[in-house]
Amino acid sequence: CTAVTVSKEPSGELDSKDSTAELNGNGKIPNRDSGIDSPSCSVAGETFPSEDGAEQKKPSVAGNPGDVEPDKKGTKPSSVEQKRDSTQDEDSDIDEGSSEEQETAEVPKLEYLDVNKCTEPQKLFNIANELLHTEEAYVKRLHLLDQVFCTKLSEAGISSEVITGIFSNISSIYCFHGQFLLPELKTRITQEWSVNPRLGDILQKLAPFLKMYGEYVKNFDRAMDMVNTCMQRSSPFKDVVQNIQKQEVCGNLTLQHHMLEPVQRIPRYELLLKDYLKKLPEESLDRKDAEKSLELISTAANHSNAAIRKMEKMHKLLEVYERLGGEEDIVNPANELIKEGHIQKLSAKNGTAQDRYLFLFNSMVLYCVPKLRLIGQKFSVREKMDIAGLQVQEIAKQNVAHTFSITGKKRSLELQARTEEEKREWIQVIQATIEKHKQNSETFRAFNSSFSQEEEHLPDSSIASTSSVESMPGADGGGAFGGVSNLR
Repeated sequence: CTAVTVSKEPSGELDSKDSTAELNGNGKIPNRDSGIDSPSCSVAGETFPSEDGAEQKKPSVAGNPGDVEPDKKGTKPSSVEQKRDSTQDEDSDIDEGSSEEQETAEVPKLEYLDVNKCTEPQKLFNIANELLHTEEAYVKRLHLLDQVFCTKLSEAGISSEVITGIFSNISSIYCFHGQFLLPELKTRITQEWSVNPRLGDILQKLAPFLKMYGEYVKNFDRAMDMVNTCMQRSSPFKDVVQNIQKQEVCGNLTLQHHMLEPVQRIPRYELLLKDYLKKLPEESLDRKDAEKSLELISTAANHSNAAIRKMEKMHKLLEVYERLGGEEDIVNPANELIKEGHIQKLSAKNGTAQDRYLFLFNSMVLYCVPKLRLIGQKFSVREKMDIAGLQVQEIAKQNVAHTFSITGKKRSLELQARTEEEKREWIQVIQATIEKHKQNSETFRAFNSSFSQEEEHLPDSSIASTSSVESMPGADGGGAFGGVSNLR
């Protein structure tokens, strides 16, 4: 793992070079940030070559591959040339005359050969460097949200209530990472690693501050709704956001995409720290701090993961909403799409089959008619059936296979699936949704009845005190138990 060995003690010059690469390589920021759980040695050839070695290598590979053969393994330069010829059509969008691109084509081979040769200390250093690089990229995203989007919207006259409702406490998060976590990581990894190769002590000290993400994550769904609403109803808001999104710094990504970054960041810390602990010797002085850090970060990650799952569900609901042409108000955090698919509806008059489409939610079934359109609205809602009181059962009809019926409060539908397996799947998932809805309803009723029982079995002294409270001026419905009655 010679590339890592050479730069085990990075200089300030190398660090500034890497930072410049991060700033200028706009397209690389998402890849580097999202690759936190990649193999620890995968960045060895990319981020740690010595500068002298890099300068010597470029002319050799680009200029005359034959000059390299006496020093390297004889087959490698020719294989690079062959690979370039064989993949010329595939990579035709890349400038063939660039020597740097030919060099990067060789790097993956070097990394692949050297992965198993990395020592444990080198692997730990690679993980630390991966953390530093992704943290630098992440701070740039936070700067974009706080110093660009927030500032420009404020200058455009958007109210502070709207800006706070969308961006929550992003300023505090940016301040923490930009002024505390990133500087400490940079000092440790680029200046002190050779004498103090540790991460756990820094992360344990600063991990408690990650609790501030709770406010951002909790507000995330509301923030997404506000962005969508403002984009539709406020021309100044829409103009500012679209102008920023066109800039190179945004990387062709939307405001919503950048807002998701803080939600995703904590789980990435967790993945990286788990990888770090796997490679950390049991007797290491950093083990205790690293384990404590992982415990604190995992707690924060659970909240972020829940928000990510909820966000994915909301995206599904939004897609269905658009396919229905906005006919049904289904984009609600309480709604959950369970299953959807094509189905045949059997006519009650003559038994002919007609193409239909079902959307099964946790609270309702939407029975739809497909529309013959290539874009825009694809389905029209013909019937909305509540899960409460719904029944599903298999039916047997002569000369018609794979049939079942769903019966609601207002209407009954005879449906036909394409296969027996598909029919059983529809029946099972609808029945399971009905049962789960019943259980939730019973739990809710039991919760409400518990309040009634508490009121019925109140001690006489409590009743007396309640009467005395009710006799006081202004105590109608506002006494100690009046609030509970109002809740019911």
